[in-house]
Amino acid sequence: MLSNILGSAAFETARAALTGLARRQEAIASNLANVDTVGYARKSVDFEGALRTRLAPGGGDGTSLARTDARHLERPSVPGGGAGASGRDVVSSRNDANSVSVDEEMSLMAETQLRYQALAQTVGTRMSTLRSVIRGQ
Repeated sequence: MLSNILGSAAFETARAALTGLARRQEAIASNLANVDTVGYARKSVDFEGALRTRLAPGGGDGTSLARTDARHLERPSVPGGGAGASGRDVVSSRNDANSVSVDEEMSLMAETQLRYQALAQTVGTRMSTLRSVIRGQ
């Protein structure tokens, strides 16, 4: 039973999102470390597209949201389709063919950190609730 709870689609999606956000932070750190490297091409991690596909009706492994009654509310759409690193076009005014913008990377790093912290806190709260249920509190 515990494997059913921990292996649920919501928990697996949260785990995958945390992994994706961590990889994005690694890419941002690499970009910032190479800001002065001539010819360095900016790295980006966009996992939101894959996540949207998985959560879309008919996508993924059959765990997508389904509207089974006409009175159900429609799934809200995300303005702009969600924020992804690859969706940001970085225009470089540099002559060394380096496509890294420190301001853009720092902004994306802060955004990614906030998303990671919020999701980690949500998962932590869920785990705490499960522990309380198991202990009978």
